[in-house]
Amino acid sequence: MNQLEAFFLKHYIKTPKRNLFRFSFVFMVLGIALSVAILSAGLNLFQGYESNLKRLLLDSFAHINISSIYRDYIDENSSDDILDIVFEKDGVRSAVPLLQHQLMAQVDGKVRAANLMAFKENDNTYYHEYISQGKNEITFGEIIVGHYLAEELGLGLGDEITLMYPRLDQISAFGLHSVTGNFKIVGIYRCGYYENDRSLVICDIDEARDLLNLPTGYTRIHVKLDKPDNAAYYGAEIASELNNRFSVIPWNYYAESLLRLVKMEKWLIYIVFSFLVLIAGINVISAVGTIILDKTDEIAILHTLGAKPKSIKKLFAYRVGIAAVIAVIIGQIFGLILSWLVEKQGIYKLKGEVYFIETLTFELSYMNLGIVFITATILIFICIMIPLRQIQKMQVMDIVRRNY
Repeated sequence: MNQLEAFFLKHYIKTPKRNLFRFSFVFMVLGIALSVAILSAGLNLFQGYESNLKRLLLDSFAHINISSIYRDYIDENSSDDILDIVFEKDGVRSAVPLLQHQLMAQVDGKVRAANLMAFKENDNTYYHEYISQGKNEITFGEIIVGHYLAEELGLGLGDEITLMYPRLDQISAFGLHSVTGNFKIVGIYRCGYYENDRSLVICDIDEARDLLNLPTGYTRIHVKLDKPDNAAYYGAEIASELNNRFSVIPWNYYAESLLRLVKMEKWLIYIVFSFLVLIAGINVISAVGTIILDKTDEIAILHTLGAKPKSIKKLFAYRVGIAAVIAVIIGQIFGLILSWLVEKQGIYKLKGEVYFIETLTFELSYMNLGIVFITATILIFICIMIPLRQIQKMQVMDIVRRNY
């Protein structure tokens, strides 16, 4: 910036009423701020959705799932051997054998599919933090039911529920033989992940064995890690030490595609909402064009003083650019406020059956803030430079004839 540019820029800043409070200029700033706010809020909310979904997936499911490679049950000896190998690894938070099977839940003619889980130890904290009502320890004849499963069946604490397990190995002329068991609901499970809350039932492992006709053994072993993102590495090590006799599946195998889809949707939202900034750029083109027409006298004086068209273009770019950058920053601040308001409002909630979770939250990401700022600034400065090209074509004599 040379002395001439610095002088006029300083004069411009000192007289804001004359330069900033023009209708076209104010309209331009508002357009930039609103478009950036919508773009920022969209990214913040999608970032929150992505992080919340990943957190619930990692809290609700095993980080590493170990089961029999032939879909048989894991006997007690094999279970102990697997646990010994797993607990040798640093970073393993917990590992628990369990029975898990699909069956039916019935109450007064209403039937729903249910996912039965029974842990080796009832004092296991695998699910304790998500018990929203009742107690988290169960004894014989008691059961914990998912929130939406209880809601669909019209049940609450203290009510009874019947679990039915169709025995495919006992088919007769009268149809399938089903093993049934009656339980009292003593707890409601609600983790926020819809599929779990809609199907999960947790009961005592001895009663689960009676239902499934399994005297001993387990269907799988759930392993939790301190750093779930390392699940693929730990899973490969465990599988190698087990000589591939068991199926070792990290959570990435069944959840990574879902998270990748959510991330792709987030950046699609970014691309679509970036067009709002581009539309705001049309107002910038109009505002800069108006400023150039209003400042023809000033442009003529600068030409007369020997200022080159490049310097004049830079001077006008500084004028509008400073206001545009401030508008972008204001838009990002407003976007954070808008994201917070959307999170705190209680009118609209996500549909769990569609979006997997129903809690709408936002998350502040410095990378997203930087991307929005850079994108908006680049688009706005491109729109600023488009009308400034006409300054190069303006001649002093033409300006004088037009004004006088």
